[in-house]
Amino acid sequence: MTKVSPMFSAVVAAVFLSTSVMAQDGPTAHAFRAAAPTDPSNEVFIPRDKADVLELAEWDSKSPRGDTVQIVWGRDEVVKAPASASRYVQRSYVFPTGTIRVLEFKKETGGMIHMITSETALYMLKGAGRVGVAGRDVEIAERDLVSYPSGVLRGSGDATVILWTVTGAKLNDAAKSKVVRAADAVEVNSAEWDEGGKRVRGRTPEELAKAPKDAIRLKINRYDFDGNSVRVTVNYKGGPTSPVSGSKTDSLIYVTGGRLQHFQDGESMIAVPGDAIREAAGSTNYWIRLEDSSFVATSSQPVVPTAPKSP
Repeated sequence: MTKVSPMFSAVVAAVFLSTSVMAQDGPTAHAFRAAAPTDPSNEVFIPRDKADVLELAEWDSKSPRGDTVQIVWGRDEVVKAPASASRYVQRSYVFPTGTIRVLEFKKETGGMIHMITSETALYMLKGAGRVGVAGRDVEIAERDLVSYPSGVLRGSGDATVILWTVTGAKLNDAAKSKVVRAADAVEVNSAEWDEGGKRVRGRTPEELAKAPKDAIRLKINRYDFDGNSVRVTVNYKGGPTSPVSGSKTDSLIYVTGGRLQHFQDGESMIAVPGDAIREAAGSTNYWIRLEDSSFVATSSQPVVPTAPKSP
């Protein structure tokens, strides 16, 4: 499937926080989209090798205006950053209804320093650190989730962070900062199989106990917060799953493990770790799990085209 080139703005203003920490203008990969494409249904799959890759460096600095976090991007500028800087790689997946960014930090290149700007949700895929939650710094561990983080994300070791910038499922009318611990995520197990010519679904422990060995099984850890959620899945080999349609929101998905085949409105794509998928609102979707696999996802509001399709 062909990826339509994203149209997005290239300006993010300096962010001034109550802690007197501020950031310089960010790179274009931090920017918001300026307008929706005329046919947003085309933008549903971005493989890892088509993501926007950017090298960045951030570091603490002092100035007459107070403590600051300086940021530069691009290889030529990153090499000039001070030895104390956090040097990291960012991959951005820009869809019509939001952006997924994956940040890779290494202890040997300064650990983790990242000024929060437009992010609406943060998932700590690997490693640990701390970030602002409702006005105070909070320690976050691997597999913890923060909605509407703030301040500066910090950590001393290796880390991989998944960040989303989306409108949210309720257009931000309930946008409140919150940390959801991995232990507090709601685990839901399900299975589906064919029986007597009909598709059967099981969700309760009793139903799952009766499922055959070849049932298509799924585990979801759901991180609920005001206005949205993040879903972390373990998809066991099997399929095809039952088609699902009619969703009122988009799902922005980042694959973290295994191989899956995804079908959306008659189009098929093979997804592997590092690929991103947008399940568009109103579309029909189903999966074949080619092997045990996993992904993380959140919701965003569907987009209305800015111009009608040609007849």
